[in-house]
Amino acid sequence: MKHIMVIVTEDDSMIIAVADLHLGSQMANRSGFSEFIDEFLEPNQDAISHLILLGDILDLWRYPNSQVLIQNLDLLASLGRLDMKKNYLVGNHDYAIFSLLNQDIIPVTPESEGLFENVSDILDIALDGLKLRFIHGHQIDYWPALSFYEVFSQAMCFVEPGGDELSDVWNIVYHFAESLPEKTKKLVRNLSHETQVALEEKLAGPLEGKLPEEKRGLYYEWDLLRKVSDFEDVAQSYSKSVDEIQALAEGWEQTLKDIDMHHGLSGIPPDLTNEVHHRKREVASLTVGLQEDEFLVRGHGHQAYINQEARVADAGCWLGLRGSYVIIENGEVSIQDWK
Repeated sequence: MKHIMVIVTEDDSMIIAVADLHLGSQMANRSGFSEFIDEFLEPNQDAISHLILLGDILDLWRYPNSQVLIQNLDLLASLGRLDMKKNYLVGNHDYAIFSLLNQDIIPVTPESEGLFENVSDILDIALDGLKLRFIHGHQIDYWPALSFYEVFSQAMCFVEPGGDELSDVWNIVYHFAESLPEKTKKLVRNLSHETQVALEEKLAGPLEGKLPEEKRGLYYEWDLLRKVSDFEDVAQSYSKSVDEIQALAEGWEQTLKDIDMHHGLSGIPPDLTNEVHHRKREVASLTVGLQEDEFLVRGHGHQAYINQEARVADAGCWLGLRGSYVIIENGEVSIQDWK
């Protein structure tokens, strides 16, 4: 876990959380989010204490990082000027922000500078007696191979754009993979070309303008991730026994099969929905230290939802014509659509 931040806010304040703008992508609802800043965030500055950016705000995968930042300086500056505390949580598509900040090469204007002052991957906030934990969400969905997946995400941010074929991201993966635990690193280095292609097609998706792959279920993705996941390394990294990790994996596998059987999370019955969210909380307790009394607010899923029973919410995304956000006020968490 990196850069955990704990903040206690004053009572009677409002928190707004947004996720997955993917600025830089052709699918980004840039105009809608610009209206959201001008018509909601700016007029309500006195009431909003915190703006939480839940990751994938920028899309640096296969795009020149500096170009994405420069093309979106106006939006970044508008966010930076807002008179409220701002926290930026990195997602898988903007994971390189850690590296860019360390190299001091993010081209920002003085107006947008404050946007990157508080960058982390986990944020805790206490508000009106409500304990909240904010993350992007990939830490749950890719938990068995999280160390590899974050290496892959960083590599995707630095791969050269362009070309008609899948990018040769693996030389960059090998470079960043030096930081992986030994057994996991060996698995990554010994992957067959066929498995590399399958992983890249599944994890990175098609190049823009290309047809997507045939729809496959979550269990297929799990099976691929197991090829770059060593449970002994996972257990050691989280100070757990291999038996505990294996038991968690068995429950997770069943959850994925249940979701696949109902053709996605939106199609499963309510009782099973609660079970799925509780399983995800169990995983989050491992990967991001989620506590039993904390409400989890995340992104990454691109579908806005809230489950009060399991105490979890996803802020949705700003892609195509969509736009949604989480609002936390008076001890309550809710989801709102923008127009």
